Amino acid sequence: RRAAMGSNPMLLSPEEMAAALPAAMELATAHATSQCLYTVLKLGVPNLIGNTKLTVAEIAEAMPEAPRRDALLRCMRVLVTAGVFSEGARESGDIEFGLTPTGALLQMGVPQPSVACGVHHFTEKPMWAAWNMLPDYVAGKIDCPPFDFANGSPLVDFQQKFAESRDPFHEFMDTLSTTELPTVIEQVDWQSMSGRTVVDVGGGSGFVLGLVAEQFPEVKCISFDLPEVIASAGKPPTGVTFASGDMFDASTMPKGDVIFMKHVLHNWDDDRAANILASCRAVLPEQGKLIIAESVLPVVGEASRETKTPFLFDALKLLSGGKERSRLEWEALADAAGFSVDDIRDMGCATCSIIALSKR
Repeated sequence: RRAAMGSNPMLLSPEEMAAALPAAMELATAHATSQCLYTVLKLGVPNLIGNTKLTVAEIAEAMPEAPRRDALLRCMRVLVTAGVFSEGARESGDIEFGLTPTGALLQMGVPQPSVACGVHHFTEKPMWAAWNMLPDYVAGKIDCPPFDFANGSPLVDFQQKFAESRDPFHEFMDTLSTTELPTVIEQVDWQSMSGRTVVDVGGGSGFVLGLVAEQFPEVKCISFDLPEVIASAGKPPTGVTFASGDMFDASTMPKGDVIFMKHVLHNWDDDRAANILASCRAVLPEQGKLIIAESVLPVVGEASRETKTPFLFDALKLLSGGKERSRLEWEALADAAGFSVDDIRDMGCATCSIIALSKR
């Protein structure tokens, strides 16, 4: 079979080659756009521009250190083509830059959600080093996830040591939650849980259940996470109780009628995810329910530019040993842990669907 590989190539006509080349080049140079984006964010350019239009000279003069102006100009014009900045010519001939709506989302510390923290997480040096190890991981030449190999420890442990990696990651998770939560609150029947106990596993500061408690005060809400997370979480939201422990050890978990998890299982491979579900099953009553808010990969034949977001998140999880899952994979994972899938509901959000499980 090895000898036969490449013996039946797909050959293009000159016209087909000319049509296909721009897309191939865009793929091959996509890293240039993301690194230019990382560069201007590190320099604070979106915040400096804000709701004005500035030349590179004006941007440079507002910076605490003198940048290479020609290099900055070239990075910014790349990002014009990506829809981050707009450009125009002044009477002097100088190029002035403004923010597009996409660029406005890259401002930091302003009263609206920002994805700058996500860009930092995706493109910081430790993550870039992990991408360099992906070919060896896929080829089976290294026996641990690319991030672990490149940085000497798993992503979770690395972030515990280095705040400059941890803080943007958690900020990005909060930003995702801000965009997803209205739909989560609307799509889950929280009213039916009145008088019952809901445990948010991996609930951190209790932000999600805080919103639930605000709208459904009859629901008893417990946010459960690691001791160090709870210790740094501050005061719980009104109507929420904190509990700490380890989701891999059911004996440390609080009992509840319903367990809720949002963007937790995608951090783990199938074996570890099944262990987490087994812990959840152990603390649920016979009629207990498990509600999961996570991505569901499109079915075969539906992968396209329009549906690519969950696939990109799956590639990111490939670096650290986790994975996004298809409907069939969710069903197999649930079955392995003693659950049945009651419903998988598309919420119209690329990063989040509702997966409802019950014990069997």
